[in-house]
Amino acid sequence: MLTIGELANRTGVRTSALRYYEEQKLIQPAARTAAGYRLYAESAEQTVRFIQRAQRLGFSLTEIGLLLKGMAEGNLTDEAILQTAEVRYLLLEQAITAQLVLRHELGLFLQDMHRKVAQPESAHTSDLFTQLVHQICSDPQTQTARLFDWLLRKTGCELASHEARDLLNQLRGQHIHIWQEADAYHILVVSTDPQIGHLLETLTQLESSCQIHTHRQQAPELMHNHEGYLLIARGENAFILARLFLAFGETQM
Repeated sequence: MLTIGELANRTGVRTSALRYYEEQKLIQPAARTAAGYRLYAESAEQTVRFIQRAQRLGFSLTEIGLLLKGMAEGNLTDEAILQTAEVRYLLLEQAITAQLVLRHELGLFLQDMHRKVAQPESAHTSDLFTQLVHQICSDPQTQTARLFDWLLRKTGCELASHEARDLLNQLRGQHIHIWQEADAYHILVVSTDPQIGHLLETLTQLESSCQIHTHRQQAPELMHNHEGYLLIARGENAFILARLFLAFGETQM
């Protein structure tokens, strides 16, 4: 059994938030001490982590209550649950599509600029601008890999090295969760394999020496808990590391 303080420490959630979850009937204490203090079952930790994960995805507490109810009853075919999941997915697709359209149009915009300048009489077209257009407007089959190459070179990131690429490729096929909190990306590799931990530690050391981290507080941090290995990347360039892990299933680097 866990006290409310122990549950808060394990999950990183304030005790006030846990009490609010209880008010919303998302979690319930399994018992109370003689003095009336709450005691939670071990399973409450997983429930709280589920709530956190669903909140990061944009679900409201009311919607999360529906999802928890469906899982507890072993029934995810309820119309309200299906509608809740579908609406959230469609909202994400709308947001993603808007950004993809902007990226597509930016590519065409740069191509048009390049064509207008790169005339026979304009032999001084910037080689750097030409390279940029080729990176952004390449064949979709190779665009992801080329974009990452350009991003890594542009930022001077150590992940552009052959050593880092080898490490990243060895992590392919792992069960990975990625989420954002403030300016930090959290990358959780669900594994108890010490070899995976060693690979991530080596990768973290490489990335820590990268010149894009103008402050030591922005250097990536690796920790290990009962869920697996958690890599936290901070700063304005943290998205690069997150995108690399996301791309594992998209293309061979």
